[in-house]
Amino acid sequence: MSSFLGKEAGKYLSRSAAGTYFIVGGASIMNETIASALSNEEAKDILTKFVQTNTVNPPGNEKALALWIADEFKKAGIEAEVRDMGEGRANVVARIKGSGERKALLFDGHLDTVPPGNWTEDPWGAVVKDRKLYGLGASDMKGGLAAMMHVVKAIKKSGAALKGDLVFAASIDEETDSLGAWDLLKSGGLDGVGAIVIGEPNYNEITICEKGALWLKVTTHGQTSHGAMPEKGVNAVIHMNKFLDKLLQYQFQYTESPILGKPTMNIATLHGGFKTNVVPDRCELTVDIRTVPGQVHKDIIADFQRMCDEVKAEIPEFKADIEVLSDRAAVETKASDDFVRLCRDVQQDVTGRNPEPNGFMCYTDAAVFLPNTHIPLIVYGPGEQHMAHQPDEYICLDRLYESVRFYAELAEKYLID
Repeated sequence: MSSFLGKEAGKYLSRSAAGTYFIVGGASIMNETIASALSNEEAKDILTKFVQTNTVNPPGNEKALALWIADEFKKAGIEAEVRDMGEGRANVVARIKGSGERKALLFDGHLDTVPPGNWTEDPWGAVVKDRKLYGLGASDMKGGLAAMMHVVKAIKKSGAALKGDLVFAASIDEETDSLGAWDLLKSGGLDGVGAIVIGEPNYNEITICEKGALWLKVTTHGQTSHGAMPEKGVNAVIHMNKFLDKLLQYQFQYTESPILGKPTMNIATLHGGFKTNVVPDRCELTVDIRTVPGQVHKDIIADFQRMCDEVKAEIPEFKADIEVLSDRAAVETKASDDFVRLCRDVQQDVTGRNPEPNGFMCYTDAAVFLPNTHIPLIVYGPGEQHMAHQPDEYICLDRLYESVRFYAELAEKYLID
């Protein structure tokens, strides 16, 4: 529960769950020196460089872009570190030091993209048409990252005195295993951070929660025999069918999320056998479960094991194992958190909009950060969410420029006012 601690110029000084102090409420008066340092053209130029640098994952090859980012920050007088992770991959972290009166604000995003599909545009061309910049990763999420980088440089250029550090982090591998986010966490990159903004694409709206992902593989094991003598074998496909009967009746234990709704389960793949005239000795099933906050993944895994045990009680020769392919918890920052309230104030100031915060049905690196730090976090990015992982991906430049103003005013209110 937040507590108000005092008043300043008609605004309230408030403390978030992470112990960070900042101003909430009041009119939008961006520091003139910061405002004058902002440049739509520079933000677009940074995005163009980002898009023109191939960081398709796999293999990633993010190091070249990380080195360029670090070099640009250093030219601007901002300390920057490239964390080499081998095989052409690297994170980059930059920081403007504050006085230490407040905790740091982290602007975060990922450098990698998915592979291109059937494009008609050049995926790395960064061509601008009708105020849209086309390119792989333009929306997911090089647009948000470019806007954040520009704002950090602009604040440094303004000479504004910060009461806490402003940190920029660009990491590898979000599109697969979030190796970069894990490295940032384990290397102490979140130490002293009081709030996080991830620039994933969401049309410049405030996202405060996302579904978790639990991907499981169930494998049944049997014994081969000639297809003309099936009684001499143990049919793994038939045994999988028995397990599926249980699975299709499975009911999640959960509390429905007012934003994310209910958990879902997709039976994604099923593979068994290798030849028509051979009794199959192996069958594999994969399941994609999307959870809501409050669900415990280890309890779901235990339920899968219980269903296997029930089948074995009915069929003694039944053998199965369960493998966890991916495990990312559902996460949320409460809508009542003071950082969320501050972000909504800034959104109102910058855009004139103040809708209720929303949620992601998919996951981001927030699934790494929030469960391990409990630092207040939002997702706010200019990208077109419906264009993520799509051919001819683009970003609307007007949204890019709007996000620049949001990030700049948020940094001002969090670290300066």
